[in-house]
Amino acid sequence: MTTSVGIIANPSAGKDIRRLVAQGRVVSNQEKANILRRVYSGLVATGVDRVVVMPDTSGLARPAIYDTRGQIETQWLDFTPTGSQGDSTRAASMMRDLGVSCIVTLGGDGTNRVVSKGAGETPLLPISTGTNNVFPRMTEGTLAGLSAGALATGEVERDEACRRSKRLDVVVDGETVDASLVDAAVSRQMFVGARAVWEPQSLYSMFLTRAEAGCIGLSSIGARLKQVEIDDPFGIYMRFDGEADETATRVKAPVGPGLVSSVDVMGWRVIEPGESIEIDLRPGTIALDGEREVEMLKGQTVEVSMALDGPWVVDVDHVMRLTAIQN
Repeated sequence: MTTSVGIIANPSAGKDIRRLVAQGRVVSNQEKANILRRVYSGLVATGVDRVVVMPDTSGLARPAIYDTRGQIETQWLDFTPTGSQGDSTRAASMMRDLGVSCIVTLGGDGTNRVVSKGAGETPLLPISTGTNNVFPRMTEGTLAGLSAGALATGEVERDEACRRSKRLDVVVDGETVDASLVDAAVSRQMFVGARAVWEPQSLYSMFLTRAEAGCIGLSSIGARLKQVEIDDPFGIYMRFDGEADETATRVKAPVGPGLVSSVDVMGWRVIEPGESIEIDLRPGTIALDGEREVEMLKGQTVEVSMALDGPWVVDVDHVMRLTAIQN
């Protein structure tokens, strides 16, 4: 049986408008290529047979392929990249159909959001190269390759190597139109525009699946109210507009790289799996994992609900502990 791992690297991650309005780091394509070289070295060391790669106009995987020629097979997915979000979703779906054991992603929360749409039950191993990331972490490429290889070769099983993420579904007039993995932020801004959200003053309300103290971005606001981990069976709903209630509070949070803001939270509460909350703002937009994606129009019924069956996520630290014990 052929063992295989997928790789989806977003050449645009780490280069959005937040480099102009904040002190966000820029991750060059050369550094992304170097990360992939380290991922490949880990895959080769664990004996993986094949790597399935999403094509991109920058050819990020080519140096890694050159390094490991004769040691591991690389299969390029057969489609022409368009440079749009749809490339990552399409690639993930094709990799799922090919039976890869997991998909290594290079990007931010937004990259992983669109990958998860096509990945199905295939676990993701996210390496952070974007902005304000909660879903992907700063994982060393070699360790990512070793962990992906351990999963692919059966040294560890999915249920012991992975954690299940949550998901927020956006429902318009009874139809699910999109989803996020970490946050869904309702904004008074009327148009999608530059997509990225970095001004908490424009927020009307927000839904979170995770609120961890050590993270940066919009979810850091929720972390000042209640800590919520990836596999906690609940989320947080917050309001920034309207009359204050007994839970009103002012928090200071790192909403972006170099951006620490004081935010007035007029009310907040825990949200449960399957619970739907209607949004009463019109017009406006909803940002999903930091990027405005959904425009809300007059006459529409818009709701957000939380589900527990989001993508599987490889826990690299846990896999490395398991393999160390077994060896």
